[in-house]
Amino acid sequence: MLWSSKKTEPVHDRSRVLGLDLTSSRARAVSVGGGKVRTVLLEDPHEEMPMFLACEKRTPVVGREAYSLIRRMPHAVGSNFLPSVSQPKEVRAGRYAFTPDACLDLVFAKLKPAIAAETDAMALVLPTYLAPNQITRLVELAQRYKLPLKGTAASLLAVAAHRAAILLAGKPQGALEKAPPAGWVVPMRPVSGGPGSVLLIDADEFALTAAAIHVERDVAKLVAQACWPRVAVRAWKDKLLDSVADRCVRLCRRDPRDSADAEQSLFEQLDDALDRLRTGQRVNLTIRTAHWYQDLLLQPDELDGYCAALSQAGAESVRELIASLPAPPRAVWLTHSAGRLPGLGLAIHQATPEGTAVEVLPVGAVAHAAAALVPRWLSADLPRTHLDTTLPFPPVAVREAKPTEAPKANPARG
Repeated sequence: MLWSSKKTEPVHDRSRVLGLDLTSSRARAVSVGGGKVRTVLLEDPHEEMPMFLACEKRTPVVGREAYSLIRRMPHAVGSNFLPSVSQPKEVRAGRYAFTPDACLDLVFAKLKPAIAAETDAMALVLPTYLAPNQITRLVELAQRYKLPLKGTAASLLAVAAHRAAILLAGKPQGALEKAPPAGWVVPMRPVSGGPGSVLLIDADEFALTAAAIHVERDVAKLVAQACWPRVAVRAWKDKLLDSVADRCVRLCRRDPRDSADAEQSLFEQLDDALDRLRTGQRVNLTIRTAHWYQDLLLQPDELDGYCAALSQAGAESVRELIASLPAPPRAVWLTHSAGRLPGLGLAIHQATPEGTAVEVLPVGAVAHAAAALVPRWLSADLPRTHLDTTLPFPPVAVREAKPTEAPKANPARG
């Protein structure tokens, strides 16, 4: 038998559909086909592509290469350009200035190869803080690169419609996923079935955002929405980095912020730290420079304490939004991005009414909800407009929604 050394390119099923979740922080995508869901590597081998622009050299770059310069060369990195698309603003990166539209142009150019290799049909879901003219401009930019875009929707509305059966059946959202890990972030209160409202919360570099959505038997309707830039993800990471650096100064009289490389390394470790914190694990941070090093072992409660002011501010904002609603929501669902912010889930749980369950969605839930919309656009079941106020869901979601006994509450992580 003759063996060839030539690598065989993976063959993708072109019938698969893709959902792209785009925020001010990152892009994430999943594809669905044959009853299976898989994450698309937008920046191989990484699942997510950071929404940062760098112009250290003559050629601008977006993604992880720019992310690796945020603290090392902050003057050369631009970010938070998604909320300013179609607006006359400048994004500075090194000696150059870019319009937000030009930044998004670079983003879609970077995403195109991974998307084109995976599917011929995709949906795009976007944050609720974007205005209609901004949505229109984003669609134009995506079409410029011939992305197979079939429709767009508000991300939180899409999630509510996709998971309507969970609310209607009175199940915790984890009941239709794999079992939650030990040390579930917040306890699940008993929930009832039938039509009701749910509050969804997301977080990115620009803001903490929320959308109150009423789920009926056949449609999800936006009731209220809010946006709080002062508790954006950027504020949490700045607070964590400064608090950990101060801890290092107390231990060894050395400040990692004095070294650009050490500060960048510490900053990049925060993402893994937040994921470990999400499951109640201890966090180990390593700081290395040419002349000294320090290992820090932090307990989840310590990181919660560093961000206590932010988590309380976020929870108070959520409480005020709930108070403005006709009736308290049956559940509060935090996306993975919001659920991993230290102390936020527990603070919201303590600030919500007793009958409101507080839960954290799986990491790919938003992109999965986007992918679920594609077949409906292809079959003309949904209008070819941006879905941001109402979203009907298929009859099958209603048929599956049968009342069940309310689950017992899980213990909370302290």
